Amino acid sequence: MTSEPALHKLLASAPQRTSCLASSQCAIGIALSRSACTAAVLLVSVLVPSFTVAAPLPPPRPREQLPVPSPPPAPAQPAPAQPPPAGSPPDEECLAGLQKLGFDAEAVSAPPARQAECVVDRPVRLRSLRLSTGSVRDIAFPDGPIVACRFAERFGRWVGNLVVVLVRGQLGTDLKAVRTGAGFECRNRNRAASGKLSAHALGLAVDVAGFELASGDRLLVTESQDSPKVALLAALRTASCGWFTTILGPGTDATHADHWHLDIQQHGSRKLGAPRELSLAEICAAQHKLWRPDRA
Repeated sequence: MTSEPALHKLLASAPQRTSCLASSQCAIGIALSRSACTAAVLLVSVLVPSFTVAAPLPPPRPREQLPVPSPPPAPAQPAPAQPPPAGSPPDEECLAGLQKLGFDAEAVSAPPARQAECVVDRPVRLRSLRLSTGSVRDIAFPDGPIVACRFAERFGRWVGNLVVVLVRGQLGTDLKAVRTGAGFECRNRNRAASGKLSAHALGLAVDVAGFELASGDRLLVTESQDSPKVALLAALRTASCGWFTTILGPGTDATHADHWHLDIQQHGSRKLGAPRELSLAEICAAQHKLWRPDRA
């Protein structure tokens, strides 16, 4: 049996052993905990790959654009021909005046012209002229001349007030038609390569080659054998200066050997329609002295 003092010693020493055991267990636990943490760290480091935040890269450099070859220049095209300048359209007042005279006329555009200066003021085409004096009849213009409206009026009065009267009185027949040529023609005087513009280029002239009579006969301005016709042509040519500013014809020059050139273009300081102090005979005499072939 154990004695009481020994028992007390045993009991006194028991707590120390227990405390020591507890301390050992605590140390083991801590050691195990540290080992577990270390193992966990090692496991995470193995299983989870390490990564770094990459620095932002600069934007990719744009691809260099190769220069696009420019297309070859288009071949030079010739400049289109300029249309002729259009004359001003005939106004209603002018056409009404022509109709009052008895004209069968129509408004037209001037034919194509090579020169910009060839412009007709209010161009009209003349078809015929109806006379109301005596028996009603039409005077035809077979060539259909294109002239300025104001020239048409002067020309119509010349036909109705002078030509018809002289033909009837001298030959005893009626006038049927007047051969006038084309009227408008873009050219220089006498068809020269250079120089002043002809009155034809402005629609202010006609070239009368002759007359057709109701009897079926013809009266050409070149007539030189038939005395009554020759006398009629001389009187008609002389008196025509009361209607026109220029009258050229056979005997003037070779250019006008087969027709009468009649125009109302202003020459010098004289103005068409201005008051005249001279008599018709004096004007005609002066006109013949001043005939100039370069006015055609």
